Amino acid sequence: MQDADFRRLVEDSPLATVLVERGDDDWRTTWLNAAAVELLGGRTPGTLADLVHAEDVQDAREVLGRGVSDGRTAHEWRFLAGAGEVVTVEVLLGEAGRGPGVLTLSCWDVTRHVERARDLTHRATHDLLTGLPDRGLLEDRWAQARARARRTGDVPVVAFCDVDELKQLNDEHGHLVGDHALVAVAERLVAVSRAEDTVARFGGDEFIVLVDSSAEVDPQALTGRLREAVSAVPVDLPDGSRRLVRCSVGLVVDDPSESTAAVLARADRHMYEDKRRHRDG
Repeated sequence: MQDADFRRLVEDSPLATVLVERGDDDWRTTWLNAAAVELLGGRTPGTLADLVHAEDVQDAREVLGRGVSDGRTAHEWRFLAGAGEVVTVEVLLGEAGRGPGVLTLSCWDVTRHVERARDLTHRATHDLLTGLPDRGLLEDRWAQARARARRTGDVPVVAFCDVDELKQLNDEHGHLVGDHALVAVAERLVAVSRAEDTVARFGGDEFIVLVDSSAEVDPQALTGRLREAVSAVPVDLPDGSRRLVRCSVGLVVDDPSESTAAVLARADRHMYEDKRRHRDG
């Protein structure tokens, strides 16, 4: 098929199509149909690196290098669109009839589908109120941390946090205020934790902070930091006043020879000791 015939065939197609050709240093984009230009927000990139997101470009180069020999396999890449936007596409390779160095990329925009799938996955593993990992995701990450500990001998640290008198707050001011308190506590715990730690809502008024490696933290210092963060969490009340909410914290170093339930029971006991200190104080 001649270039002119190919272009007439796909120019007005609603399917975004890009023609790429192997150059000396990289693949070059030599032609895009109108649908591809629209997909890219008006951009007409000249090279593969200008077309494909930096994190996907190496995979794209490897796939193009194999040509269509891997069958009719769709590949998911991110393309760079106009105004700094990124679109996720499924790409199917085809032959342009000009030898192995020239290929067509037939592209479907799957951005919304991918975002929807990620959103559903997030909802399935995170607490809807606070956005924190839920109990199931916590248990999965804890199991992974224990697996690493079996190799390194460095066990995790687990902190059990409980919101004091949440039931009383709900009874006096309604569950919406109680929800605000839970969100505020969650934000405080995340703020004093590292990005690699897991702060999870375990259920009801309970939160868990999981630190993968006990070698990376001083348990006593971590306990103090968590207690300070949630010792006086401000919550706005319907009458315009503000109430300070406190959490009790119990922290233990994990023992993989015990069940996670047994470890949490130890942390729970420490937490109730902290709660009694609040009441007695």
